[in-house]
Amino acid sequence: MKAIKLFATAAILVTLGIGSAKAQSTSDLEFGIKAGVNFSTLKTGLSAINDKSGKIGFNAGIFARAGQTLYFQPELNYVTFSDKYRFNSNSYEAKFRQLNVPLMVGYKIVNTADLNFRVSAGPDLYYNLKTPIAPEGFKYKKFSAGGVINAGVDIGSLTFDARYSLGLSKVNKELGQKANIFSLGVGFKFQ
Repeated sequence: MKAIKLFATAAILVTLGIGSAKAQSTSDLEFGIKAGVNFSTLKTGLSAINDKSGKIGFNAGIFARAGQTLYFQPELNYVTFSDKYRFNSNSYEAKFRQLNVPLMVGYKIVNTADLNFRVSAGPDLYYNLKTPIAPEGFKYKKFSAGGVINAGVDIGSLTFDARYSLGLSKVNKELGQKANIFSLGVGFKFQ
């Protein structure tokens, strides 16, 4: 129930952000599609977990960008990642398939018609579409939250991004695991 409320709040914020942007001139609003690769780690302080290794996953989604030099960028992404680890002499591979909603505020350091260098940050919300396998008696949560920082460049209609999502809530409370995800992406803006 808590996850549904948080995602409803995120959806309302995205809708309000896009709605208020439509009130501005159309040059202040951009939409686009994006895809890329992820590398993740499940950080934990639990000494019983060892031999940790992340695997490469992918992401794909849509974004809106409202504003000129200072902008708001909500996104809706499908994200996959996995992590292998050993716990009490048994091996596990937690595979995540998630909906991701980053809500970033950004600033364009260079802002010309054909070239933009930009940075952004904001909250990052995740919802598990399928619960990953965990050791018996342990469970991965449906909802998690974090913070995201992003650096990107736009060349014409092409966008390139490097992003780090720092898990702030535990995806598995008992194991003390937080997801940290580094991703690289490319996209296309429809102006």
